Amino acid sequence: MNSRPDELIFGITVDDSWYGEVAIAEITAAIRAMPVRPVVRIVMTDDLPVAEYVELFSAISSVATVMAQPVDSFYMRNYPDVESYLERFRESFAVLSPYVGIWEIGNEINGVDWIRQDPALIVAKTRAANDFIRARGGKTALTVYYADPADHDLFDWLDRYLPVRLAENVDYALVSYYEDDNGGYAPDWASVFAGIARFFPNAKIGVGESGNTAADRAAVESKIAMATAYYGMRRAGDRFIGGYFWWNWVQDCIPHPENPVFNAINSAIAEAIAADLR
Repeated sequence: MNSRPDELIFGITVDDSWYGEVAIAEITAAIRAMPVRPVVRIVMTDDLPVAEYVELFSAISSVATVMAQPVDSFYMRNYPDVESYLERFRESFAVLSPYVGIWEIGNEINGVDWIRQDPALIVAKTRAANDFIRARGGKTALTVYYADPADHDLFDWLDRYLPVRLAENVDYALVSYYEDDNGGYAPDWASVFAGIARFFPNAKIGVGESGNTAADRAAVESKIAMATAYYGMRRAGDRFIGGYFWWNWVQDCIPHPENPVFNAINSAIAEAIAADLR
């Protein structure tokens, strides 16, 4: 008998750019208005003590599954060695674990152009965090960055630097992709996900980040079209779980009443669920 496909998840991202401008209650109200209980990535900044995240994590965990991101790829270079990176995860786990369902132990780890660290160091830090979280019963996610292969070949990078111990021991292997950064290049997603599944043989696979990188300048019509395309993706294999995690969800979807981007995401989610049940 064939096993059932993994359950789809629908993710959104609560990044670190809205503090002081949007109330937590506005965020949770919008999440409650979604057609599913989503998975919410919470991006943590180095500028705030971990303890100050308790209110946000607690509130969002009451309406969603939380995926904690203690270190965004933008901040990765602030951790010069394995120990400093691991300490970030130790502290985050000690304070926030009651509210977290998934830990993102590495974000866009192949983004060496902006991380500006040796790939071997980046991977060593990520592996240490993964070992730490999994030893304590936590679920882990690893996000890699996809680009036009003419500019950066993700699979060549993984072949060079991804150790088996890490590849075989993450729960979720996710791909971030931003069309704005790649001249509108359209990936062959079936091929991309097949490659991810090959490198991560035990992981559930999906899209880890999506959206407009120039969100403040992108037209609403562009956001709607992009959100509809990603959240409306159909399955790419039994281990495909969706994800998507629209990066600028707070900026684009709050306030949520009569918000066209919020409504487009929700409509695409509802249609994807209906299609998956057929």
